[in-house]
Amino acid sequence: MNVKLALPAALLAVLSLSACGDDESPSASDPTPETTSETPSEPETELETETEETEETEGTDSGDAPLSGDVTAPGTELSIGDTAILPVTYGTNGQATLEVTVTGIEEGTSADLEAAKVKNAADYTPFYIQMEMKILDANDDFGSYGPGSDFDGLTGSSKAGSLIVFGDFEPCNDDAFEYDSKVGDTATTCVPALTTKGSVVDGVQFSGGTDEYDQFDGKPVVWK
Repeated sequence: MNVKLALPAALLAVLSLSACGDDESPSASDPTPETTSETPSEPETELETETEETEETEGTDSGDAPLSGDVTAPGTELSIGDTAILPVTYGTNGQATLEVTVTGIEEGTSADLEAAKVKNAADYTPFYIQMEMKILDANDDFGSYGPGSDFDGLTGSSKAGSLIVFGDFEPCNDDAFEYDSKVGDTATTCVPALTTKGSVVDGVQFSGGTDEYDQFDGKPVVWK
């Protein structure tokens, strides 16, 4: 399993300061997280696992009409357990309106990360965002959908680190709907988040769908 770590700058700074205060300085041979900075404001942690390729099939056929129904307004603040109606988009033409309930946030352990062969796993704590989803409306290009790219954990008001999993991550798989999903289908799913040891993921934000929900150009929907 290949693993790439890329954490928010604030988390890396905490780790750096912690290392400076240790009684014993790590040697040059000690392993360190591999970090990247594709977009400093939206870093992600990638866990790559072996998985079989899935051939895309035709999704539901609900026509090309605009998606109907009221959606939760950008910037809405909800409590854990509350439900939002959210527009999601992906790929070229994929569109759907989902009913989404964040049912809880569970704390994982460093052992979960060690099992996934994450370097310096003891420095981090994973959190698992539990969600229930239902497809309310979809266009004819709607196929598979996982919430990992649209939902993030929050530590206070700051975005937590992300774990993007290719393959199976047994404690928390973020797959939700398969390629043959249709209106009315439901799914229970999970989005993993990551923070430094001692910090807590205590919120969730949705910043996907349309630009109105974007964390920079709009206002995400937040559960706290």
